[in-house]
Amino acid sequence: MKKIFITFMLVFAMAYFVGFSAFAQNSTIAPYRQQMKSLMEEFRNAKTDDERNTIHARMKEAREQYRIANPPRELPLTELEARKKMMEEKLQKDPYRWEMYQLRQTMGNATSQEARESYRAKMQALMAKHMAEEEAKLTPNQRAAVQARQAKNIQMQAELKPLIEQMHSAKNDDERRAIHSQMREVFRKYR
Repeated sequence: MKKIFITFMLVFAMAYFVGFSAFAQNSTIAPYRQQMKSLMEEFRNAKTDDERNTIHARMKEAREQYRIANPPRELPLTELEARKKMMEEKLQKDPYRWEMYQLRQTMGNATSQEARESYRAKMQALMAKHMAEEEAKLTPNQRAAVQARQAKNIQMQAELKPLIEQMHSAKNDDERRAIHSQMREVFRKYR
């Protein structure tokens, strides 16, 4: 009996892997993934911003071609409902996330601006309460790390703010690329 079971499992495993590899080879996504992996590798190894920009443009073009060749399929209503039910079951396990979800749903269904504002205030109060509970769970070392990270983010945002404003007022792509490379340097500085 044990030998039959082991034989069956081996045959099943071989059939599964052969079928999966055949699917992966025949799939339209396999060449696209391979192309994107190679482009990402080129992007990581690029030395200058000009090289990164050209590789990024090639990635964008490949993405567009893939999307045109493979438009998203419409999900049947039953599948959408099943996904929503599964998501709600997961959310119900976390009281905070479940309450936030319910508030968002009711805020979306609200008809007046005053009702939306009241739901928004409830959501902010709930978020503040949750953040206070989460912060109370932290050890002193974790609190210090969180504060250091927040200070670092504030500094980074202060440096990025004028660059973002320049990006919005940029006249052409060359200016945007130059500003984007400056923004990359700021991100690298605060990593």
